[in-house]
Amino acid sequence: MPELTPPTPPKKKSGRAYAILLAIVAVVLGAYFVRAYMTKDLVSTDDAQVDADVVPVASRVGGIVLHMKVADNAAVKAGQVLAEIDPADIAARVAAGSADLDAAKAQAESADAQVDIVKSTSAGGLSSARAQLQGTGASVRSAAAQVQANTAQVARAQSELTKSEGDLVRARTLHDQGAVTAQALESAQSARDSARAAVDSAVANLAAARDMQALAESRIAEAQGKVQQSAPVDQQVASATASSKLAHARVASAQAALDAVKLQLGYTRIVAPVDGFASRLAVHDGQMVSPGTTVLMVVPAKTYVVANFKETQMGRIRPGDEVEIEVDAVGGKLRGTVDSVAAGTGARFSLMPPDNSTGNFVKVVQRVPVKITWADGQDIARLNAGLSAEVTVHLR
Repeated sequence: MPELTPPTPPKKKSGRAYAILLAIVAVVLGAYFVRAYMTKDLVSTDDAQVDADVVPVASRVGGIVLHMKVADNAAVKAGQVLAEIDPADIAARVAAGSADLDAAKAQAESADAQVDIVKSTSAGGLSSARAQLQGTGASVRSAAAQVQANTAQVARAQSELTKSEGDLVRARTLHDQGAVTAQALESAQSARDSARAAVDSAVANLAAARDMQALAESRIAEAQGKVQQSAPVDQQVASATASSKLAHARVASAQAALDAVKLQLGYTRIVAPVDGFASRLAVHDGQMVSPGTTVLMVVPAKTYVVANFKETQMGRIRPGDEVEIEVDAVGGKLRGTVDSVAAGTGARFSLMPPDNSTGNFVKVVQRVPVKITWADGQDIARLNAGLSAEVTVHLR
């Protein structure tokens, strides 16, 4: 019986399979290179989210919350009153501060008037004292002249007395000899008495003149003392001016204190810092708050996107690059622009940044935050902060 040999597979079918496989590989490689060429100027990440600069609104003064003017998630405008705190205590402090300011102003006006009074009285007092000193000096000189005149008068009177006494002696001798009459003797006696009286009068006048001279000289010392007392005019004016400056400084201090209390009174009305939406209300009517208590959060209406790109993607990303953004919550594509690139990676700004100095180093690709702003002319009102997004940057 002849031996049977197994049939050999057809070579045509095997060659066709290899050809198909090669064609598939070629198509895949071609598609890969085509895609690589088409996307060489694009970098993408799905590690992105819509963000906004959420503003915590806190109370700057303490007190009882009288009214909350907004509800949770309500739209607010910049400057809109969000809450009111009872202002009674601070209003009383404003009244007290106003009274202190008025008192300080009154004291300053009095001090200013005192400066004018000191200037006028000091200058006038000095002039009066100098005039009095000059007048007293003249009185002394006049009294000295009067003393000299009275001294001369005394000398003359004494000379007349001596002459009249000699005449009396001769008249008495002649009368005893019968050469003159009794009337002539009486005349000589009367002349001698008159001369003696004149001497006494002149001596009295001299004593009076000397007393007047002594009195005038004592008044010179008094006048000199008044001049010395009135002389420090500049010092007196400087003292009054310093008191005036101190009073005005107290006015400024009282004004500053009043302004500070008025600011606190204004802080009893808590207002929205920016346009946006009120969120996470933390207090309610009647609640006691202290300075620094967070009342609510204001989420601005203006949002942006923060995309975290791998460090290997950051080589060509620059501010101004155009961006395509897909937000999962709304669908569709939105347009944006690269605004800025963070100065550090996300890990560097974390609460506990990694420390590779211990030697346990495992290289991990870091991500760098990139801020992207929205292009104009798009409806972004529904884009709430925190929504996830996919970002594609068109590199230049």
